[in-house]
Order: sequence, then structure tokens, then C-alpha cells
Amino acid sequence: MVLALHLFFLTLITEKGVSAIATPFVPQWQRWAILGLGAALVGASFVAVRQGVPGRTAWEALTTSGQILVVVVAAGYLPRFLKHPNEILPLVSVMVCADVVSFLVGPTHFIARDVADYYLSGREGIYPLSEVLLMKFAAPGSLELFPLFGLADWFMVIFLSSGVRQFGLDDRVKGIPLAVLGLYLASAAAQLLHIFLPALPVLALFFLLCMGGRHSAAFRPGKRELLLTLFPPAFSVIVLAVR
Repeated sequence: MVLALHLFFLTLITEKGVSAIATPFVPQWQRWAILGLGAALVGASFVAVRQGVPGRTAWEALTTSGQILVVVVAAGYLPRFLKHPNEILPLVSVMVCADVVSFLVGPTHFIARDVADYYLSGREGIYPLSEVLLMKFAAPGSLELFPLFGLADWFMVIFLSSGVRQFGLDDRVKGIPLAVLGLYLASAAAQLLHIFLPALPVLALFFLLCMGGRHSAAFRPGKRELLLTLFPPAFSVIVLAVR
């Protein structure tokens, strides 16, 4: 319930921001200014926590606020460069494969271990650099904030939702965006099963399966899109095999 509540308000805030900021009608300098403000908030608040400045919860809340601003501008505007909905397929393929490989043998593998060690030790020791990539929210029974999912996961949610809507495609179930629903399912499963589950592949595949079933014509890949979609999995298999 807490996860659903956080996602509800996060979706509201981000969608309002995207519709107000990440549009071609907003001057480019304003988008860059907001993007810079978000990055500055993230950087300054992260340094404050790492240096032990009092008010840790407030600083971590500012980190999440800065992350939201970054996602609003970047993930909300980038879909403007898409020419057809089926171009989402190769982009998702690249991001999913990169995330899976990173989770198995790359940076995410070590990030997960460092974060787990840090929280299992009662948040003792040096504040991990990887914390800047996690979005933190309030939890019941605690005055501290805890990570629910990664910044890349929310970036993917907004990118996918903004991408299909600019082509006039419906991506909602009972008013809930499919990508948000996919993130909820992945995050809830990780919480209930007490495992580190990469949410990005789960939410992306859930989104594409549902949207492909609902708008099959729009998501039918051409030869070029099909080749570009199949290349990342093939390359990832080779990388994992060679390693």
C-alpha cells in the first residue's frame, strides 16, 4: 500500500512536470536550467549526506526531488525524437540487455552488494556512491528514507509512457499507466520475496507485452527495427559467454 501511494503521487508530480516542462513549446534554456537545477540538487545533497551534515533525511529528500526534476526533463523530452512507436523496441532492447548484463557481471552487481552490506550493517560506514542512483521514500515505522527502486527504473517508466502518448496510444489500465503498473509489480515482488530484483527489465517487458497486445499494428517492427532489437540480446549472450 505504501509503495502504491508513493507511485501514485510520483506519477502525478512527474506527469504534470512533463506536460509543463518537457514540451517543444518551452524555451530550450528553461529545460536546461531545470535539468541543471535537478542535477545540482542531487549533487549537493549527496555530498552533504556523505560528509555527515546534520539533517540527513531532509538531504535525502532533496536528492529524490532533484532526481524527479532530471527525469521530468530528460525522460519526458527524449521521446520527441521518435518517429514511430516501433522504434521503442530497439531502445528498450538496448536498455534491458545493458541492465541485465550489468546486474549479472557488471556495475549493478557490485552496487547491489555494496547497498545490501550498507543497509544490513545499520547504515554504518561510508555512504556508498551508488546511493545517488536510488530513489528513496518514507517507510512505515521509521523516520528515515529507504530506496524503493532505481533512478533508471523511473526514467524508463516516463520514457515509455511519454513515448507512446505522443503517438496517441492509450497506455492506461483503470487510469494507471502500464509502465507504472510494471514497476509496481517488480518492486512489490522484490519486497515480498526479499530479493534484489532488477525492476527495469520486468517493467519494460510487461509494458511491451501489454502494449503489443493492445496496439499490435503500431508496435509491429519493420526489418530494420527487428534487426536492431535482436542485436543487443545476441551481443549480450556473447559477452556473458566470453566472460
